[in-house]
Amino acid sequence: MSSPRRDHHQKHNRFRKFNRKDRHKERDFNNTNHRSYVNINQDKCKKFIAQEKLSENEAGITEYVSSLPGFSGIIKARFSDFHVNEINNDGEIAKLTDTSPPKDFFVIDNKDEDLSKPEIIPDDKWEKLNELVNNNSSNELVTVEIDVTDMSKEDRTTIHEGVKRVFGEKVVASTKTVDGKKVIEFKKYLKGDARDKRLKWPKDKGEYVYFMVYKESIDTIEATFKIGHTLGTKASIYTYAGVKDKRAKTTQWFCVKKMDPNKLMRRTRCLYNIHIGNIMFKNEPLKLGQLSGNRFRIALRNVTADDAVINESMESLKSNGFINYYGLQRFGNDKDVPTFEIGIKLLQGKWNEACNLILKPKPSEDPNSEIAQAKQVYKDTSNAELASKMFSRSYNKCVESKLLLGFVKNHSNDYVNALENVPRNMRLLYIHSFQSFVWNNIVSRRIKEFGLKPVVGDIVLLKGTEGAVVEDIQDVNNCEDQELPNSINQEIKILSEDDLNNYTIYDIVLPLPGYDVQYPENEVKDWYKELLEKYDLTIEMPKQKVKAYTLSGAYRKILGQVKDLSWKTMKYNHPNDTLIRSDYEELKGDPEPQENPDGQYKALIIDFCLTSSSYATMVLREILKIDTSANVHAKLNKYHEGSNSEKQDVAFAEPNSLLSDAAKYEAFKQQLFGNIISEDDTLKRKAEDESEESTIAKKSKAATEDAESSIKMQPSLI
Repeated sequence: MSSPRRDHHQKHNRFRKFNRKDRHKERDFNNTNHRSYVNINQDKCKKFIAQEKLSENEAGITEYVSSLPGFSGIIKARFSDFHVNEINNDGEIAKLTDTSPPKDFFVIDNKDEDLSKPEIIPDDKWEKLNELVNNNSSNELVTVEIDVTDMSKEDRTTIHEGVKRVFGEKVVASTKTVDGKKVIEFKKYLKGDARDKRLKWPKDKGEYVYFMVYKESIDTIEATFKIGHTLGTKASIYTYAGVKDKRAKTTQWFCVKKMDPNKLMRRTRCLYNIHIGNIMFKNEPLKLGQLSGNRFRIALRNVTADDAVINESMESLKSNGFINYYGLQRFGNDKDVPTFEIGIKLLQGKWNEACNLILKPKPSEDPNSEIAQAKQVYKDTSNAELASKMFSRSYNKCVESKLLLGFVKNHSNDYVNALENVPRNMRLLYIHSFQSFVWNNIVSRRIKEFGLKPVVGDIVLLKGTEGAVVEDIQDVNNCEDQELPNSINQEIKILSEDDLNNYTIYDIVLPLPGYDVQYPENEVKDWYKELLEKYDLTIEMPKQKVKAYTLSGAYRKILGQVKDLSWKTMKYNHPNDTLIRSDYEELKGDPEPQENPDGQYKALIIDFCLTSSSYATMVLREILKIDTSANVHAKLNKYHEGSNSEKQDVAFAEPNSLLSDAAKYEAFKQQLFGNIISEDDTLKRKAEDESEESTIAKKSKAATEDAESSIKMQPSLI
């Protein structure tokens, strides 16, 4: 006998199969099936890996603080070479030290609470509310309305509180006017986590649960979706102070309101690259920007310089700092369509060109990715609905998918409203990228023309407003519902001749263009005007008709300084040797990585802290004096490839593995194939062994390159 649950799943599976067939037919837009379409793309796979990325010079990054010679070193040869720990506003460094649930937390089961009907609610309405909550059929009752036209505010509050007390978050209430009458409308809550309010929160605990998230090779935004998925909640209920790198091991604070920490810990244990712990309770939520900076521990591999050269460069960095450029991450790293070019079109009001740039196929994208295929379909057919069906459910939150769905919801030529379907913060990333592009170019010219000293007309921030800069707004989880700050309200001072002795270059700021900033009263102002006019924009950056693309501007210091800087060199012998112990590895009791005195390679391990708006890659650039773009370091990362196949096999094999020991591997072959074989068989077997060994080595090499050696950039902003 079939159960309703089984029937539902069978029906759902048939529906999926039907949709899959239908989608394959639709993808057959050029008289080829989907498989051949993928095969065509597979021919391009090798080409996209070798594509040139955006260079520093193209992003306006050209100058250095020191004139010391640089040296070669590889940034992010492995994601485990880059560790980031958040620093909160109290100066505490986030470090995962405890993965056990709190022992003193108990949720009170408040079953004895009065669940009776409030007298003010009519009996028939109460019965309908019960029917609304308990009926699972979507074809039945949808809403319940209670007329409150003649009721006082206190009576309306009594209704709200009574319904909430009994039904918790199972219903959602809203007050509106219908036919001249004021009514409270109740709907069944269908999304996210309808938590039962009968579980009473302890009075001695803050209602906001803070917890540390340690993650590996996954960015903050994706981590929120994974955590939310395991707990059956929307990702937007989790807040954090800042977005951390994907290709790294990072630790940061998260926050959620009134969630049982025992449930939080238990449900998330299945996440292999995310670990949660250090539960705390606070009375205030964690908001974006509530951090003072980050601690970085970075390993630069295959450093070629002598220790004396390294020490001199590090001492210079410690004393003189670095140019506070926006790193290449700010611009998307794509040479063909950097994010600032899309920002330019948005600021110019050229909505169709902005959309076309977002949906433009890029040679740097994996042709078999959903994003690349959707873009190609849109280019070939101009059919947004067909292109949007190339995305799976797990990928439907990327910019490209959102924009295509915007076209589906609106007219195909309604570019403004199509863009509105992209969350505001995602769109702001483009125009903030243009601000950063302008700032980088201006600061390079400022240093080249005037050097590292204050000049008349420069700008400094007055005390008390230095921490008010809001530059990075990246919370894409709940951006549809939040208003972002549009005004900085910073007090500044324009330097006169008499002021020059009172300030240093470390005090000087340059503005990010916007309607609410002042520009330096010297030649630098003309440079801003010249650069903005090049893109048909004015220095005043007036407010636009479409409010979302109006920029208020901000200020940013020319030079940045590192804090708590320390460094050491370490010899290692294998390209996959672990050089830095992570929080989680320390928690597990793994030993600190030790130097191999006989190692053939040298690494530089750096430990330092930065303010939240500074880029660690720009710190590394100052000492290395080489471009930090991904393709440059991907090429450098081939240092361990030997000149012959034997060396290459060993180089890519994991330490202590069979392939790393030629003698053990030979013994294994003898054991496998037998010791007594004819001379002819020996020659034949030798040829087969060599072929097999080569195949194994190639597979090992490819797997290692995919997992560690290559430096891949996400084609989308999300």
